[in-house]
Amino acid sequence: MLRLAGKILGGVLTGVALIGLYLTLVIAQPQEEPEEKQAAQPVLPAAGSVSISGEDGLRQLMAAFPAPVMSFMSGSGMVFVKGEATDVPCRGAYGRKLTLYWQTAEGVPVTLQSYYPADAVELMGMGDYYFSGKTGPALFGRTSVRMENRETIRVHVLAEGTGLYALTVPAGLAGSLSDLSRSIQLFADGQEETEG
Repeated sequence: MLRLAGKILGGVLTGVALIGLYLTLVIAQPQEEPEEKQAAQPVLPAAGSVSISGEDGLRQLMAAFPAPVMSFMSGSGMVFVKGEATDVPCRGAYGRKLTLYWQTAEGVPVTLQSYYPADAVELMGMGDYYFSGKTGPALFGRTSVRMENRETIRVHVLAEGTGLYALTVPAGLAGSLSDLSRSIQLFADGQEETEG
């Protein structure tokens, strides 16, 4: 009987020692510092509008935008139509909106828009768009948000600390959204971003 009591007492003491060791490790483990919230991107002074009518002006247009720009990669089969960068009122100063107009080989219009600052979702505007409940395709490895109206589908994604990006296509291209999104990349000063 004494032997059994000794075994039980030994088991209880071992359990208490293990619990104590566990608590010591948990308490002694250095706690991760909470990530510092990224500072908001600064708003800008007015810079004026820049427009181009040929793909050879893309570098100039991208230089007029303070963040990487969403565009189709070369060899995508898309046809460039025109582009423009404009000031947009934002928080008592200005943000920027860069719009690139493209067409498919069949002549169907596709619009790419890049917005700065990234957290100024109001620059994109809601218009008559509504959330469709369908998942948007990945853009730059990030899940996009899909919205629709009667004529078009818009998918957008926030690249935090960089920009807000939107792809707009006619509803008839719904089945091509994934293929189109795979041909899109972020470019900075005319060069492809490595993070894409």
